[in-house]
Amino acid sequence: MSGVSFDDLRWLNLLLLAAGIAAVGAYGVWQRRRAMRIFADPELLRLGSQDPAPLRLRATGESNSPSRKAAGEGTPGVLRQIVRLALVVCALVFLVAAAIGPRWGEAQQQVVRRGIDVMVLLDVSRSMLARDIAPNRLERAKLAIQDDLLPALGGDRIGLIAFAGVPVVKCPLTSDYGFVRLALEDINTGSSPRGGTLIGDALRKADEAFHDALDTYRLVLLITDGDDQDSYPLDAAKKLWDERKIPVVAIALGDEREGTRIPVPTERGEEYIKYKGEEVRSKADFESLREIAAASGLGVFLPVGTKNFDLGEIYRKSIVPLIEYRQRSESETIKQPARYYIFAYAALALLLIDSFLRDGPALATAAAWRRMGREAA
Repeated sequence: MSGVSFDDLRWLNLLLLAAGIAAVGAYGVWQRRRAMRIFADPELLRLGSQDPAPLRLRATGESNSPSRKAAGEGTPGVLRQIVRLALVVCALVFLVAAAIGPRWGEAQQQVVRRGIDVMVLLDVSRSMLARDIAPNRLERAKLAIQDDLLPALGGDRIGLIAFAGVPVVKCPLTSDYGFVRLALEDINTGSSPRGGTLIGDALRKADEAFHDALDTYRLVLLITDGDDQDSYPLDAAKKLWDERKIPVVAIALGDEREGTRIPVPTERGEEYIKYKGEEVRSKADFESLREIAAASGLGVFLPVGTKNFDLGEIYRKSIVPLIEYRQRSESETIKQPARYYIFAYAALALLLIDSFLRDGPALATAAAWRRMGREAA
């Protein structure tokens, strides 16, 4: 079994709520028991907490054998209260366990694919912190992948490479979109060990990452503001198409006319990047990205700029119709699949048990007391 990981450990704070409920519930049981001892006779409490079968036996003269006596002994009401409290608290604990999204092991899953593998190259250089598109270029790109692109894939595999001065594979090709979301959450400008913008190196890294893609249509989705630093991206894009028939779809973010300042956090608060005493303004390089996209047969270039965009719609309407794919169903091994449902089902089972304890014994006891009264009369 693989190691255990979690989607969001912040939900563990709800365990404090479960502990509070347990403490309040225990205090309530103790207070109720204490009040009953003050206002009721101990013998009456003992009889009221038992099933009335022994009394009925004595009233009717039936045999009070050890087996019948054992059958007639009831569970004290305070014990039922403690059991119900424990069930509710355990159910809350299981719900918290489900909320944090545990993942472990492997699972086989049947998926229907169009036979398309998408490798996303996401620029994480500091220029992507520019706020000419809200909240900034990088965060807007991450939201577009997570909220728009993933729901539109429909079983297609996706991989993720973060690049600046060095490209880093953050997620290999997979159809486990939950795992992709986890990888996206960890991406920031520190995801690449060196600054800069080397698009050519990222394209060459994508070529290597497609090594296990067999009998599929392979596609590179480049999301950047351009501004390459002599990494020969046009040559890399041409090589991808000429030798592997892998097209590059370029999505350009940012203002290409006036540019915008690049904020960076410092010990004195937020400041802007400067060069030789002057604030640096980052301009998107649309022309270079247009040439990179044109180097392949697909030729899709999307100058988003500072406008709002839906990456899912772009994928469905501007990319997939241009691709010749063959839909198929196949089995895939999912690493660390989500296991939250196990704990959710356990919590539901405990709450169902609690609902039976709430009504069942009380009604049964009342009916038995009424039956005993009729027989005694």
